[in-house]
Amino acid sequence: MAMSSQLSRINWRLLLLHFLSMPLLILGARQLALVPYAEMIILYQKGGIQAMKDSPQVFTAADIGGLIADPLYAWFLAILAGCALSALVVWHRRESKLLPIALFVLAIVTSWTHYYEREAVKSGLAFLRWPFEAWPLATRLGIVGSGLLILGCLPFLLTWRRPIPERGNNAVAP
Repeated sequence: MAMSSQLSRINWRLLLLHFLSMPLLILGARQLALVPYAEMIILYQKGGIQAMKDSPQVFTAADIGGLIADPLYAWFLAILAGCALSALVVWHRRESKLLPIALFVLAIVTSWTHYYEREAVKSGLAFLRWPFEAWPLATRLGIVGSGLLILGCLPFLLTWRRPIPERGNNAVAP
């Protein structure tokens, strides 16, 4: 008796929906990763590196390193979280187990383009923060980041249920 290990076909529509949520998860995570460094960002925007040097607040190398590294960690963790959510949906719906792997590869490959660092994306994020302009930068980053994460999770939640099979195909006689 030969054992056949056959993988089911990838549901391309489901992969596309999950893939479209990845930029929202990445951008939301990157916004939230910048929250602890809001004061440093404000100082740099006002007067560059000289303003940071002249500031009474002392910024350590760990602070500056965190400002650079934390968005990168957030990027990778957002991709892993998206793939984990996709794996949960795939497991629940009994779809192809290759879908989360394909999603991971697509997210990594498309992230090499650094689309989240383009001027259009930055101005879009600034536009999202604009209604909260009176609030501190950390609050604005938190609100926009949380909103983007919630929007990024919606495609996973909306694809949780498997479509109801047609009654004629798999109907069981009473």
